[in-house]
This record gives sequence, C-alpha cells and structure tokens, in this order.
Amino acid sequence: MMQGFSLGKNHRGPLILGKGGFGRQLADWLAEDGWGQPEFLDDNAPGCAGTLRDYADPALLRPGRTAFVALGNNELRVTLLQKVAAAGYATPVYISSDASVSPSAVLEPGCVILPQAYVGAGAHLGAGCIVNAGAIVDHDAVLGRGVHIAPGGIVKAGAEVAAFAKVDSGEIIRSPWEHA
Repeated sequence: MMQGFSLGKNHRGPLILGKGGFGRQLADWLAEDGWGQPEFLDDNAPGCAGTLRDYADPALLRPGRTAFVALGNNELRVTLLQKVAAAGYATPVYISSDASVSPSAVLEPGCVILPQAYVGAGAHLGAGCIVNAGAIVDHDAVLGRGVHIAPGGIVKAGAEVAAFAKVDSGEIIRSPWEHA
C-alpha cells in the first residue's frame, strides 16, 4: 500500500530538508515529474528559505504541503520526517517515473525511489527509506525505517535490513536461505 499524492489547484512546490547533492537531485526529479519548484531548508547551503529547524515557520507551513527529507544521515532523516509530519506536512512516497515498483510492495511515508531502481512484490520498506538509482530490493525483502540502498546496491529476496543501515554500492544482502 503506497501513499499517493495528487496535485491540487492550490499546489505549492514541496519543501525539501537538505540541499546537498541528494536534495538537489530530488528537486530536479520532483520538478520533472510535475511537483513544482521546491523550497529548501539547510543549515549550511546558500539560497535556502531557512535552516532545518525552520520547518514550522508559518511562512512555509501550509496544511497538506508536501515535505521530503533529503539527508544522508539515516537517523536524522527519520527524526526530521517524523517532526515535519507532526507539524502538518504531507510526507508522501516519491517514486521516480523511471523506477519499477511492484503494486504489492508496501512503502511507508517518506520513502524515495529513484530512477532505474526496482522494488519487488511483497517488499516492505519502512518510513524514510531511500532506494537509490539502479538499486534492487527484491521480492519479500524487508527494510527497516531509514535504510539507504546506495546506487547499485542489492537486497535479495526475503532478506532483511535493520533500521538505519546503509547498503553500499555493489553490496549484496543475501537471502536468508543463502546463509545456511
């Protein structure tokens, strides 16, 4: 069950927490897929609407406005995702139009699935997971919240990845029956 999002006539571009490489890439893909131009919050980058703590600013917060947390720190990403949701932002799943996600996969709020990524049947991704470009999460795999599968990482069928873990590029998490 994937959380969807539809653009209404009062749509305002999303808020992205984090203007590093991942945040800027996500902004490009969101704009390309019709989400509008985002505003950024970041503690160190120029040209932002404020710092990471400014998500509750009334000038930014509108009921139902979407927010994405695009930070590489897995635990901080999930913490901020929870805070922006509690403040009233929508925290939808983003699936690139160039990704392949099975309809039976379960993606919790704030997951981001990037181009050429694959998520198989019955997979379950916890809140705030990133499945990066070219990564594979095979059928019935389970990712805890905040997991990041780096470009080209592979989680094989039925494998489990603990919350906040990173599967690096080229790394393969084996199916449970392969360990015997």
